[in-house]
Amino acid sequence: MAKTSGLDTRIYANGTDLSGDVSALSGVGMSQNLLDVTTLDLSATARLAGLKDGSVSCSAFFDNAAGKGHSVWTSLSGKIPIADQNVLIPLSATIGEPALFLVSKQGTYNVERPSGGPVSCSVDYSAANGTSPDFGELLTGGKVSDSSGTTYTAVDNGASSSSGIRAMIQAFSLTSGSATCTIQDSADDITYATLGAFTAVTGQTSELLSVSGTVERYVRLLTSGTFSTLVVCVAFIRL
Repeated sequence: MAKTSGLDTRIYANGTDLSGDVSALSGVGMSQNLLDVTTLDLSATARLAGLKDGSVSCSAFFDNAAGKGHSVWTSLSGKIPIADQNVLIPLSATIGEPALFLVSKQGTYNVERPSGGPVSCSVDYSAANGTSPDFGELLTGGKVSDSSGTTYTAVDNGASSSSGIRAMIQAFSLTSGSATCTIQDSADDITYATLGAFTAVTGQTSELLSVSGTVERYVRLLTSGTFSTLVVCVAFIRL
């Protein structure tokens, strides 16, 4: 992915596509504490890497329709949700392109009515539960629809790695049945083995999956099962 316009940027939270309400995103990324360990015998600062953090701020239009922004951001009968939320932000609609995913807490929900303008709102998500926010890679071409089991094109990372992967699924809907979304790897893009699988999808859901051990050069997503019309987006990162 080279320079991009951002036209394919989206935001998904807990299996809900919020892109139709959110007008702008800021602070999409992560930070890292730097610990000062400068000693007397040094003439410049020395630092160690510390805790990671991440956040994203959303500017949005107020939308009180079912399944839209207001119902997600006040899911507890008007209260800000207190549970962890899986947030996935694809920066493209192409397999292998970047996507940020973080397990977060929602910190704010503020509604504004500017003079002469539409009712708007702002929402902030911050990383939670000790899981590092990551810029991973898409295993689907953004948000996709499968009418039956599908094998997706593999992401080629050029070499194997030894520390596992972390992956996030956003399943927006399933018309019927049960769908299994499996992440596979391969050394040669011919013979594939299972790295890990998300919990079987039976409706709207999201999940963070962690897998340890060796990961071969090629990684892909496979959907299977007896189902119809699975709408889903999946991203992963090597650890």
